[in-house]
Amino acid sequence: MMTSRTRILSITRWVLLGLAGWVVLSSQVVQAQRPVQTFDPFYQGENAARHFFNSYAVAAELTYRPPGLLQAESNAVAAVSGAAVGMHLRLDYRLTDRVDLGFFVDAAGNGTGRSMDLSWIALKYYRMQEGIDYALRFAIDPSSDGGGGFPQADLGFLYSAPLSPLVTQDFALGIRRVQIGFQELQNIDSPPIEPGDPLVSAPGPSTLLLRGRTQGWEMRFSWSHNILFDPAGSNLFVAMLAEGGKFNLLEWEAGEDASDRESTRFTGGVAWARSGLMIERPGYQFAPYLSVPLHQWTRPTDDWPRSRARIGLRFMVR
Repeated sequence: MMTSRTRILSITRWVLLGLAGWVVLSSQVVQAQRPVQTFDPFYQGENAARHFFNSYAVAAELTYRPPGLLQAESNAVAAVSGAAVGMHLRLDYRLTDRVDLGFFVDAAGNGTGRSMDLSWIALKYYRMQEGIDYALRFAIDPSSDGGGGFPQADLGFLYSAPLSPLVTQDFALGIRRVQIGFQELQNIDSPPIEPGDPLVSAPGPSTLLLRGRTQGWEMRFSWSHNILFDPAGSNLFVAMLAEGGKFNLLEWEAGEDASDRESTRFTGGVAWARSGLMIERPGYQFAPYLSVPLHQWTRPTDDWPRSRARIGLRFMVR
């Protein structure tokens, strides 16, 4: 008779195979790739075990995408995920023994053209059964500026389980209703001057304000193995992450009529490898890491920035 842990591992394998197949099939019909958000607070180091012991915890995460490190084409433009530096602030508060309330602040704006704002509000429910930690997390983004209707939302399922006295694993799977508004300034090429025309002066630089709205659905997962090296639970982790989705991008120049707005559909995904150290102490958590994109499904001619390797540092006081 199958144990609970065996059933969970079997279900996990089928879910991963299904998600991988969905992303591969999606990649066969790729027209262009909507940039996957570079600095996302979920699915990167999140696990099913509560990570603080008192009433609250405060964390900051700084991420940097070095220029030239696995860089895409030189003509790729900066769009929703094009910022080189990202910073997230996070506050977790214990509501009950099994429920936490979390607040996330995107301190870098994530290329959306807005200043520092509350980007996610999350509720996370914990449960332990037969030595396995489970968690269900639901979050909404009240400032996603997607325009009308329910705001951007994210639902995630997580579990953490020991594989041996020195190795544990974390798994996260989720679905997101994407609804993001953004804006950016773009340079406009001035018309050439006809030679010998003394009445025309040299044109000055010109810009336009481009606004956009991305709406669609996204699936994400992460699977991490952690090698413990001290009694506090500090570990070396190696994780695989993947994300893929289907989106509709609506773009227009500021002041345009609704009939002039351009709509484009995108389908694709990206797979990552992520590794680093997690230093656990009673009063703090310290985690430097490196994430490297393994493959991104997009056409070479697309004018969207490809995902590039990034280094990050998370520090939590608890």
